[in-house]
Amino acid sequence: MKRNVLKPFVFIALLVLVVGMACGIDFGTKTQEPPPPAPVIQPTQQSEPIQQPTVVLPTQPPPPTATLPPPPSPFFKEEFDSDVLGDWTDFIITGDSKSDEKKAKFYVENGKLTFDLQDENLYSYLIFDKQSYEDVRVELSADNRGKNSNNISLICRYSNNGWYEFSVRNDGLFQIWAYDSTGAVHKGYNLINSGGSNAIKMGKETNVYAISCLGNHLALYINGEETASFTEKRFSFKDGKVGINVSSLWTIPVIVDIDYFDIQAP
Repeated sequence: MKRNVLKPFVFIALLVLVVGMACGIDFGTKTQEPPPPAPVIQPTQQSEPIQQPTVVLPTQPPPPTATLPPPPSPFFKEEFDSDVLGDWTDFIITGDSKSDEKKAKFYVENGKLTFDLQDENLYSYLIFDKQSYEDVRVELSADNRGKNSNNISLICRYSNNGWYEFSVRNDGLFQIWAYDSTGAVHKGYNLINSGGSNAIKMGKETNVYAISCLGNHLALYINGEETASFTEKRFSFKDGKVGINVSSLWTIPVIVDIDYFDIQAP
C-alpha cells in the first residue's frame, strides 16, 4: 500500500527530470548565437624596396681623331732671318786653275745671305735641298756691294743630269745656260739664250730677278720686266731643285747681299 502511494510521486519526479533534460537539448530550434567576429589582421606594411641610385656616368667624348699636321708647302719665301744654310748644299766651280776656292765665302747675317768672293773666276753655288720641283717660279732681291762686274744666277731643275741657269750681269747683259752633267747632249755649260736689258740697274744697286720654268717654257724677268721667253726642247730637264749662284769674273771683290729667295708656283 505504501509502495502504491509513492508511485505517482516517483513518476512525477521522473517526468520533471526528463522535461528538464529535454530543455537543455538543442534540436535546432534554439537560435544560434553569431560567432564572434574574426579578428581583423592588419596586413603587415611591407617596406618599399630600396631604390638603388642610378649612377649616370658622364658621357665620355669619343677619342679625338688623330689629325696630322698638313705637310709644309713646297712654296715659300726665305728671308734669312736665321741661319738656314743647313737646308742648302754648296759647291764651287772655278773658271781658272789658278782661282783659289778658299776665297769664296757665304754666310747669313743681319737678315741677309751674303756672298763674298775675293778671287777671280769663282762660281759659288747654293742649292736648296728640301724640295724638288717640276714647274716653279723663283725670285730674289740682290744688292751689289762690291765691284760692278759680277753674275747673279737663278737655277731650276737641278739634278744629277744637269740644270738650267739664268745669269744676269749687273753691267747690263744676261745669259741663260743648260748645264749638261752627263754629256747626254753636250757636257758642260751650253748657252741657250743671251742678250742685254736696260732694266738692269748697274753699279751698287738692288735688282730683283725672277725665272719661270714651266714645262718646256723658260722665262727670265728683270725688275718686273719680261726679258727673255722661249721654248727649250734640246736638253729638256724635267724636274729638280732650285738654287742661287754668284760668280766673280775679272773684277774683285764681289760682295752681294741676297735679301730674300722666293719659291713660287708658276
